[in-house]
Amino acid sequence: MAAVAAASMRGACQSVTQMVFTQPVVTLRDVKLASTTFTGGTLDVTLNVYNPNPYDLDVSQMTYDVIVDSADVGSGRTAQRVLLKSRDSSLVHLPVDFTWSSATAAGRIFAANGFVLYEVKGEIKAATVVGAVTIPFDQRGRFRSLAQSR
Repeated sequence: MAAVAAASMRGACQSVTQMVFTQPVVTLRDVKLASTTFTGGTLDVTLNVYNPNPYDLDVSQMTYDVIVDSADVGSGRTAQRVLLKSRDSSLVHLPVDFTWSSATAAGRIFAANGFVLYEVKGEIKAATVVGAVTIPFDQRGRFRSLAQSR
């Protein structure tokens, strides 16, 4: 009986969370080469995350994939805690491991055009005042170097 009641409460809380929750807006801000090895390296991908909710989001984990011109460049998972203040933007740094073979095509396109089409998608796990939520995100756009965007 207690298990049924607990399951019902969990379901009800999740419904309430969805009714009073607005998804954050995730945009790509910057990409920098953090380190290299013989087989690849790590990119420091900076996302701007805007929390439109009237309460803070305590992010405990993010999983993500980075795709450039339909080629999977890299992915990652971070357990770095980030507090997204209500109705405010925060910069979130994500390490993205890549191999040289996966980055070669993206590098050629970037060198030829000065930009690449990208997609950053994944999930954010966060605690809120109305319960725990898993927030999917999928941001697509056009990235060009900061020197060319001025």
